[in-house]
Amino acid sequence: MVRRNASARERFFARLPGVVFRIDETGKVEFASEHGLDWAGVSTSDSLPKQVFDPETLQNLRREAIEAKGTIQTREDTVKTNLGEQRWVRIQMRALPPFTDDCQIDCILWDITELVQERNRRRESEERLQILETLSNEALFLHDGGKCVDTNNAAERMFGYTRNELLDLSASDIISSETLPLVMANIRSGYDKPYEAVAKCKDGTMFPCEINGRNVMVQDKTLRLTSFTNISDRKFAEEQIRFQASHDALTSLPNRYLFMDRLGFAIKLSQRRRECFALMFIDIDAFKELNDTGGHSTGDKVLGEIASRLTGTLRNVDTVARIGGDEFTIILPGSETPEDAEKVARKLQNALSGTPIDLGNDRPPYHVSASIGIALYPDHGETVDELLVSADDAMYAAKRSGRNNFRFATNNRSRTR
Repeated sequence: MVRRNASARERFFARLPGVVFRIDETGKVEFASEHGLDWAGVSTSDSLPKQVFDPETLQNLRREAIEAKGTIQTREDTVKTNLGEQRWVRIQMRALPPFTDDCQIDCILWDITELVQERNRRRESEERLQILETLSNEALFLHDGGKCVDTNNAAERMFGYTRNELLDLSASDIISSETLPLVMANIRSGYDKPYEAVAKCKDGTMFPCEINGRNVMVQDKTLRLTSFTNISDRKFAEEQIRFQASHDALTSLPNRYLFMDRLGFAIKLSQRRRECFALMFIDIDAFKELNDTGGHSTGDKVLGEIASRLTGTLRNVDTVARIGGDEFTIILPGSETPEDAEKVARKLQNALSGTPIDLGNDRPPYHVSASIGIALYPDHGETVDELLVSADDAMYAAKRSGRNNFRFATNNRSRTR
Protein backbone atom coordinates (compact mmCIF):
# COMPACT_ATOMS: atom_id res chain seq x y z
CA MET A 1 0.00 0.00 0.00
CA VAL A 2 2.85 2.34 0.84
CA ARG A 3 4.50 1.59 -2.49
CA ARG A 4 1.18 2.05 -4.35
CA ASN A 5 0.56 5.39 -2.59
CA ALA A 6 4.09 6.54 -3.35
CA SER A 7 3.73 5.53 -6.98
CA ALA A 8 0.38 7.32 -7.32
CA ARG A 9 1.81 10.40 -5.67
CA GLU A 10 4.78 10.43 -8.03
CA ARG A 11 2.47 10.07 -11.05
CA PHE A 12 0.36 12.98 -9.76
CA PHE A 13 3.40 15.15 -9.09
CA ALA A 14 4.81 14.33 -12.51
CA ARG A 15 1.79 15.92 -14.14
CA LEU A 16 2.26 19.22 -12.23
CA PRO A 17 4.20 21.96 -14.04
CA GLY A 18 6.01 23.01 -10.89
CA VAL A 19 8.87 21.49 -8.91
CA VAL A 20 7.41 19.42 -6.07
CA PHE A 21 9.69 18.48 -3.18
CA ARG A 22 9.56 17.63 0.51
CA ILE A 23 11.83 18.83 3.27
CA ASP A 24 12.33 16.38 6.09
CA GLU A 25 12.96 17.09 9.76
CA THR A 26 16.70 17.48 9.17
CA GLY A 27 16.24 20.14 6.48
CA LYS A 28 17.10 17.84 3.61
CA VAL A 29 15.11 17.22 0.42
CA GLU A 30 13.83 13.69 0.73
CA PHE A 31 11.69 13.74 -2.38
CA ALA A 32 11.45 15.73 -5.62
CA SER A 33 9.27 15.20 -8.69
CA GLU A 34 10.91 14.07 -11.90
CA HIS A 35 9.74 17.23 -13.63
CA GLY A 36 11.44 19.25 -10.94
CA LEU A 37 14.67 17.36 -11.29
CA ASP A 38 14.67 17.93 -15.03
CA TRP A 39 13.98 21.64 -14.54
CA ALA A 40 16.85 21.95 -12.04
CA GLY A 41 19.17 19.93 -14.23
CA VAL A 42 19.97 17.30 -11.58
CA SER A 43 19.42 13.56 -11.47
CA THR A 44 18.48 12.92 -7.82
CA SER A 45 16.64 14.76 -5.09
CA ASP A 46 19.81 14.75 -2.99
CA SER A 47 21.37 17.05 -5.56
CA LEU A 48 18.80 19.83 -5.03
CA PRO A 49 20.18 21.18 -1.75
CA LYS A 50 23.72 20.76 -3.03
CA GLN A 51 23.33 22.50 -6.39
CA VAL A 52 20.10 24.57 -6.27
CA PHE A 53 19.02 25.29 -2.69
CA ASP A 54 21.56 26.05 -0.02
CA PRO A 55 20.95 24.56 3.46
CA GLU A 56 20.19 27.92 5.01
CA THR A 57 17.39 28.57 2.51
CA LEU A 58 15.86 25.14 3.23
CA GLN A 59 15.97 25.75 6.99
CA ASN A 60 14.28 29.13 6.54
CA LEU A 61 11.51 27.50 4.47
CA ARG A 62 10.96 24.93 7.24
CA ARG A 63 10.80 27.58 9.95
CA GLU A 64 8.29 29.75 8.07
CA ALA A 65 6.03 26.78 7.31
CA ILE A 66 6.06 25.47 10.89
CA GLU A 67 5.25 28.90 12.31
CA ALA A 68 2.25 29.13 9.93
CA LYS A 69 0.81 25.87 11.43
CA GLY A 70 -0.61 24.39 8.24
CA THR A 71 -1.36 27.64 6.40
CA ILE A 72 0.21 27.75 2.96
CA GLN A 73 3.07 30.25 2.86
CA THR A 74 4.39 31.88 -0.32
CA ARG A 75 7.69 33.56 -1.02
CA GLU A 76 9.59 34.67 -4.09
CA ASP A 77 13.31 34.24 -4.51
CA THR A 78 16.06 33.61 -7.03
CA VAL A 79 17.80 30.30 -7.53
CA LYS A 80 20.52 29.11 -9.83
CA THR A 81 19.88 25.83 -11.58
CA ASN A 82 22.55 23.24 -12.22
CA LEU A 83 22.50 24.45 -15.83
CA GLY A 84 23.81 27.82 -14.69
CA GLU A 85 20.57 29.74 -15.23
CA GLN A 86 19.49 32.38 -12.71
CA ARG A 87 15.73 31.98 -12.31
CA TRP A 88 13.02 33.69 -10.31
CA VAL A 89 10.78 31.24 -8.46
CA ARG A 90 7.65 31.33 -6.30
CA ILE A 91 7.64 28.74 -3.55
CA GLN A 92 4.49 27.61 -1.75
CA MET A 93 5.00 25.50 1.38
CA ARG A 94 2.86 23.90 4.07
CA ALA A 95 3.77 22.08 7.25
CA LEU A 96 2.19 18.65 7.83
CA PRO A 97 0.71 18.00 11.26
CA PRO A 98 1.69 17.63 13.97
CA PHE A 99 3.37 21.03 13.75
CA THR A 100 6.51 20.11 15.60
CA ASP A 101 10.12 20.95 14.84
CA ASP A 102 10.59 17.56 13.17
CA CYS A 103 7.42 17.63 11.02
CA GLN A 104 7.61 17.31 7.26
CA ILE A 105 7.21 20.23 4.88
CA ASP A 106 5.62 19.86 1.43
CA CYS A 107 6.73 22.47 -1.13
CA ILE A 108 5.96 23.32 -4.71
CA LEU A 109 8.10 25.70 -6.74
CA TRP A 110 6.95 27.60 -9.82
CA ASP A 111 9.29 29.19 -12.33
CA ILE A 112 8.10 32.83 -12.59
CA THR A 113 11.12 34.28 -14.35
CA GLU A 114 9.12 35.48 -17.36
CA LEU A 115 6.41 36.83 -15.06
CA VAL A 116 8.95 38.80 -13.00
CA GLN A 117 10.63 40.11 -16.12
CA GLU A 118 7.29 41.26 -17.52
CA ARG A 119 6.40 42.79 -14.16
CA ASN A 120 9.71 44.65 -14.08
CA ARG A 121 9.24 45.85 -17.64
CA ARG A 122 5.75 47.08 -16.79
CA ARG A 123 7.01 48.85 -13.67
CA GLU A 124 9.84 50.47 -15.62
CA SER A 125 7.38 51.48 -18.31
CA GLU A 126 5.06 52.99 -15.72
CA GLU A 127 7.97 54.85 -14.14
CA ARG A 128 9.00 56.20 -17.54
CA LEU A 129 5.43 57.22 -18.25
CA GLN A 130 5.26 59.01 -14.91
CA ILE A 131 8.47 60.85 -15.69
CA LEU A 132 7.26 61.75 -19.17
CA GLU A 133 3.90 62.80 -17.77
CA THR A 134 5.65 65.08 -15.29
CA LEU A 135 7.80 66.63 -17.99
CA SER A 136 5.18 66.73 -20.75
CA ASN A 137 3.42 69.99 -21.53
CA GLU A 138 0.64 68.23 -23.41
CA ALA A 139 -2.65 67.84 -21.60
CA LEU A 140 -4.13 64.41 -22.32
CA PHE A 141 -7.80 63.56 -22.00
CA LEU A 142 -9.44 60.17 -22.41
CA HIS A 143 -13.10 60.96 -22.92
CA ASP A 144 -16.38 59.49 -24.04
CA GLY A 145 -18.10 61.85 -26.46
CA GLY A 146 -16.56 64.85 -24.72
CA LYS A 147 -17.12 63.61 -21.14
CA CYS A 148 -13.78 63.20 -19.36
CA VAL A 149 -12.87 59.66 -18.28
CA ASP A 150 -9.19 60.10 -17.41
CA THR A 151 -6.51 62.77 -17.67
CA ASN A 152 -2.89 63.55 -16.76
CA ASN A 153 -0.98 65.99 -14.57
CA ALA A 154 -0.29 68.37 -17.44
CA ALA A 155 -4.04 68.91 -17.84
CA GLU A 156 -4.22 70.07 -14.22
CA ARG A 157 -1.39 72.53 -14.82
CA MET A 158 -2.80 73.75 -18.13
CA PHE A 159 -6.42 74.28 -17.10
CA GLY A 160 -6.06 75.02 -13.38
CA TYR A 161 -8.43 72.26 -12.24
CA THR A 162 -7.66 69.33 -9.96
CA ARG A 163 -7.87 65.87 -11.49
CA ASN A 164 -11.12 65.11 -9.67
CA GLU A 165 -12.61 68.36 -10.97
CA LEU A 166 -11.57 67.52 -14.53
CA LEU A 167 -13.27 64.13 -14.29
CA ASP A 168 -16.57 65.95 -13.68
CA LEU A 169 -16.17 68.23 -16.71
CA SER A 170 -17.09 67.94 -20.37
CA ALA A 171 -15.75 69.58 -23.52
CA SER A 172 -18.03 72.59 -23.11
CA ASP A 173 -16.32 73.42 -19.80
CA ILE A 174 -12.82 73.73 -21.26
CA ILE A 175 -13.50 74.88 -24.85
CA SER A 176 -14.63 78.39 -25.80
CA SER A 177 -18.17 78.70 -27.11
CA GLU A 178 -16.82 80.01 -30.45
CA THR A 179 -14.78 76.90 -31.22
CA LEU A 180 -16.88 74.30 -29.35
CA PRO A 181 -18.99 73.40 -32.45
CA LEU A 182 -15.80 72.60 -34.39
CA VAL A 183 -14.42 70.46 -31.57
CA MET A 184 -17.66 68.50 -31.12
CA ALA A 185 -17.99 67.94 -34.86
CA ASN A 186 -14.46 66.52 -34.96
CA ILE A 187 -15.22 64.27 -31.99
CA ARG A 188 -18.35 62.90 -33.64
CA SER A 189 -16.63 62.34 -36.99
CA GLY A 190 -13.48 60.79 -35.49
CA TYR A 191 -11.27 63.45 -37.12
CA ASP A 192 -7.65 62.47 -36.46
CA LYS A 193 -5.57 65.39 -37.74
CA PRO A 194 -4.30 68.36 -35.68
CA TYR A 195 -6.46 71.46 -35.64
CA GLU A 196 -6.64 74.69 -33.65
CA ALA A 197 -9.22 75.84 -31.13
CA VAL A 198 -9.50 78.17 -28.14
CA ALA A 199 -9.47 76.62 -24.66
CA LYS A 200 -10.53 78.19 -21.38
CA CYS A 201 -9.08 77.74 -17.91
CA LYS A 202 -10.80 77.49 -14.55
CA ASP A 203 -10.20 81.21 -13.93
CA GLY A 204 -11.88 82.10 -17.24
CA THR A 205 -8.74 82.99 -19.19
CA MET A 206 -8.57 81.81 -22.79
CA PHE A 207 -5.61 80.49 -24.74
CA PRO A 208 -5.10 79.15 -28.27
CA CYS A 209 -4.40 75.45 -28.42
CA GLU A 210 -3.66 72.72 -30.92
CA ILE A 211 -5.86 69.66 -30.51
CA ASN A 212 -4.97 66.22 -31.76
CA GLY A 213 -7.44 63.38 -31.17
CA ARG A 214 -7.99 59.79 -32.22
CA ASN A 215 -10.38 57.01 -31.31
CA VAL A 216 -9.05 54.15 -29.18
CA MET A 217 -10.53 50.89 -27.90
CA VAL A 218 -10.58 50.52 -24.11
CA GLN A 219 -12.21 47.35 -22.73
CA ASP A 220 -14.21 46.85 -25.93
CA LYS A 221 -15.49 50.42 -25.83
CA THR A 222 -14.57 53.19 -28.27
CA LEU A 223 -13.18 56.22 -26.42
CA ARG A 224 -11.27 59.21 -27.70
CA LEU A 225 -7.77 60.20 -26.65
CA THR A 226 -7.16 63.92 -27.13
CA SER A 227 -4.06 66.01 -26.55
CA PHE A 228 -4.02 69.76 -25.96
CA THR A 229 -0.94 71.87 -26.66
CA ASN A 230 -0.84 75.50 -25.58
CA ILE A 231 0.33 77.42 -28.67
CA SER A 232 0.20 80.93 -27.18
CA ASP A 233 3.95 81.41 -27.66
CA ARG A 234 3.78 80.13 -31.23
CA LYS A 235 0.85 82.39 -32.04
CA PHE A 236 2.64 85.36 -30.53
CA ALA A 237 5.77 84.59 -32.55
CA GLU A 238 3.72 84.22 -35.75
CA GLU A 239 1.95 87.49 -35.03
CA GLN A 240 5.30 89.18 -34.43
CA ILE A 241 6.62 87.88 -37.73
CA ARG A 242 3.52 89.07 -39.58
CA PHE A 243 3.70 92.44 -37.85
CA GLN A 244 7.39 92.90 -38.60
CA ALA A 245 6.80 91.99 -42.24
CA SER A 246 4.19 94.72 -42.64
CA HIS A 247 5.29 97.41 -40.16
CA ASP A 248 8.20 99.76 -39.72
CA ALA A 249 10.63 98.51 -37.07
CA LEU A 250 11.33 101.97 -35.63
CA THR A 251 7.86 103.53 -35.42
CA SER A 252 5.62 100.41 -35.61
CA LEU A 253 3.65 102.20 -38.32
CA PRO A 254 2.58 100.33 -41.46
CA ASN A 255 5.50 100.07 -43.90
CA ARG A 256 5.45 100.65 -47.64
CA TYR A 257 4.16 97.12 -48.34
CA LEU A 258 1.13 97.44 -46.04
CA PHE A 259 0.52 101.05 -47.11
CA MET A 260 0.33 100.04 -50.78
CA ASP A 261 -2.09 97.26 -49.90
CA ARG A 262 -4.33 99.64 -47.95
CA LEU A 263 -4.18 102.29 -50.66
CA GLY A 264 -5.34 99.74 -53.22
CA PHE A 265 -8.14 98.67 -50.88
CA ALA A 266 -9.18 102.30 -50.33
CA ILE A 267 -9.48 102.79 -54.08
CA LYS A 268 -11.64 99.67 -54.52
CA LEU A 269 -13.85 100.61 -51.58
CA SER A 270 -14.29 104.16 -52.85
CA GLN A 271 -15.17 102.88 -56.32
CA ARG A 272 -17.81 100.57 -54.87
CA ARG A 273 -19.27 103.24 -52.58
CA ARG A 274 -18.66 106.09 -55.02
CA GLU A 275 -16.84 108.03 -52.34
CA CYS A 276 -13.73 110.19 -52.24
CA PHE A 277 -10.68 110.04 -50.03
CA ALA A 278 -7.46 112.01 -49.56
CA LEU A 279 -3.87 110.85 -49.77
CA MET A 280 -1.16 112.89 -48.01
CA PHE A 281 2.56 112.69 -48.60
CA ILE A 282 4.59 114.18 -45.70
CA ASP A 283 8.30 114.96 -45.73
CA ILE A 284 10.04 116.33 -42.63
CA ASP A 285 11.89 119.56 -43.43
CA ALA A 286 15.68 119.66 -42.92
CA PHE A 287 15.71 116.24 -41.28
CA LYS A 288 19.04 115.32 -42.89
CA GLU A 289 20.71 118.17 -41.03
CA LEU A 290 19.44 116.74 -37.72
CA ASN A 291 20.86 113.32 -38.56
CA ASP A 292 24.20 114.84 -39.58
CA THR A 293 24.56 116.90 -36.39
CA GLY A 294 22.83 114.78 -33.78
CA GLY A 295 23.43 111.28 -35.13
CA HIS A 296 21.03 108.54 -36.08
CA SER A 297 19.96 107.87 -32.48
CA THR A 298 18.69 111.45 -32.23
CA GLY A 299 17.00 111.16 -35.60
CA ASP A 300 15.32 107.89 -34.54
CA LYS A 301 13.99 109.57 -31.39
CA VAL A 302 12.51 112.42 -33.43
CA LEU A 303 10.92 110.02 -35.94
CA GLY A 304 9.33 108.06 -33.13
CA GLU A 305 7.84 111.24 -31.65
CA ILE A 306 6.59 112.37 -35.06
CA ALA A 307 4.87 109.02 -35.63
CA SER A 308 3.20 109.33 -32.22
CA ARG A 309 1.96 112.84 -32.96
CA LEU A 310 0.59 111.86 -36.36
CA THR A 311 -1.34 108.86 -35.04
CA GLY A 312 -2.57 110.83 -32.04
CA THR A 313 -4.09 113.45 -34.33
CA LEU A 314 -5.90 111.16 -36.74
CA ARG A 315 -8.85 108.77 -36.48
CA ASN A 316 -8.65 105.02 -36.06
CA VAL A 317 -9.93 104.54 -39.62
CA ASP A 318 -7.08 106.60 -41.06
CA THR A 319 -3.81 104.96 -42.09
CA VAL A 320 -0.44 106.50 -41.19
CA ALA A 321 2.58 104.80 -42.75
CA ARG A 322 6.32 105.37 -42.82
CA ILE A 323 7.51 104.50 -46.29
CA GLY A 324 11.16 105.40 -45.85
CA GLY A 325 13.56 107.79 -44.10
CA ASP A 326 11.62 110.89 -43.04
CA GLU A 327 8.71 110.28 -45.41
CA PHE A 328 5.23 109.48 -44.15
CA THR A 329 1.95 108.86 -45.97
CA ILE A 330 -1.62 109.17 -44.75
CA ILE A 331 -4.86 107.78 -46.18
CA LEU A 332 -7.97 109.70 -45.11
CA PRO A 333 -11.14 107.81 -46.08
CA GLY A 334 -14.29 109.91 -46.27
CA SER A 335 -12.54 113.20 -47.12
CA GLU A 336 -15.01 114.35 -49.75
CA THR A 337 -13.76 117.89 -50.38
CA PRO A 338 -10.49 119.83 -50.41
CA GLU A 339 -11.77 121.67 -47.35
CA ASP A 340 -11.93 118.38 -45.42
CA ALA A 341 -8.36 117.53 -46.34
CA GLU A 342 -7.13 121.06 -45.61
CA LYS A 343 -8.63 120.94 -42.14
CA VAL A 344 -6.74 117.73 -41.37
CA ALA A 345 -3.50 119.11 -42.86
CA ARG A 346 -3.61 122.16 -40.55
CA LYS A 347 -4.24 119.92 -37.54
CA LEU A 348 -1.23 117.83 -38.48
CA GLN A 349 0.97 120.89 -38.86
CA ASN A 350 -0.06 122.14 -35.43
CA ALA A 351 0.57 118.72 -33.88
CA LEU A 352 4.04 118.50 -35.42
CA SER A 353 5.31 122.03 -34.91
CA GLY A 354 3.26 123.17 -31.92
CA THR A 355 5.67 121.73 -29.31
CA PRO A 356 9.43 121.32 -29.80
CA ILE A 357 10.86 117.84 -29.20
CA ASP A 358 13.17 117.58 -26.19
CA LEU A 359 16.41 115.90 -27.31
CA GLY A 360 18.10 115.83 -23.88
CA ASN A 361 21.88 115.75 -23.38
CA ASP A 362 21.94 119.54 -23.16
CA ARG A 363 20.90 119.79 -26.78
CA PRO A 364 18.43 122.48 -27.84
CA PRO A 365 14.89 121.25 -28.50
CA TYR A 366 14.07 120.31 -32.06
CA HIS A 367 11.34 122.27 -33.86
CA VAL A 368 9.56 120.05 -36.35
CA SER A 369 8.23 121.34 -39.63
CA ALA A 370 6.86 119.32 -42.52
CA SER A 371 5.92 119.76 -46.16
CA ILE A 372 2.62 118.08 -47.01
CA GLY A 373 1.34 117.14 -50.44
CA ILE A 374 -2.35 116.27 -50.86
CA ALA A 375 -4.00 114.26 -53.63
CA LEU A 376 -7.72 113.57 -53.82
CA TYR A 377 -9.31 110.48 -55.28
CA PRO A 378 -10.53 110.42 -58.02
CA ASP A 379 -9.73 114.06 -58.98
CA HIS A 380 -5.95 113.61 -58.92
CA GLY A 381 -5.70 109.95 -59.87
CA GLU A 382 -7.70 106.76 -60.09
CA THR A 383 -4.84 104.30 -59.60
CA VAL A 384 -2.26 103.78 -56.90
CA ASP A 385 0.57 105.08 -59.07
CA GLU A 386 -1.36 108.15 -60.22
CA LEU A 387 -2.27 109.13 -56.67
CA LEU A 388 1.28 108.62 -55.37
CA VAL A 389 2.79 110.71 -58.15
CA SER A 390 0.22 113.45 -57.59
CA ALA A 391 0.78 113.58 -53.82
CA ASP A 392 4.57 113.46 -54.23
CA ASP A 393 4.52 116.33 -56.73
CA ALA A 394 2.31 118.34 -54.37
CA MET A 395 4.75 117.74 -51.50
CA TYR A 396 7.67 119.09 -53.53
CA ALA A 397 5.54 122.08 -54.48
CA ALA A 398 5.00 122.73 -50.76
CA LYS A 399 8.76 122.57 -50.15
CA ARG A 400 9.43 125.01 -52.95
CA SER A 401 6.92 127.41 -51.45
CA GLY A 402 8.96 127.74 -48.29
CA ARG A 403 8.51 124.47 -46.33
CA ASN A 404 6.21 123.94 -43.33
CA ASN A 405 3.39 124.20 -45.80
CA PHE A 406 0.92 122.08 -47.70
CA ARG A 407 -0.20 122.02 -51.31
CA PHE A 408 -2.86 120.20 -53.28
CA ALA A 409 -2.03 118.27 -56.41
CA THR A 410 -3.02 119.68 -59.77
CA ASN A 411 -5.65 117.83 -61.79
CA ASN A 412 -3.27 115.38 -63.46
CA ARG A 413 -6.08 113.35 -64.97
CA SER A 414 -7.58 116.26 -66.87
CA ARG A 415 -4.13 117.37 -68.01
CA THR A 416 -3.21 113.98 -69.48
CA ARG A 417 -6.47 113.45 -71.37
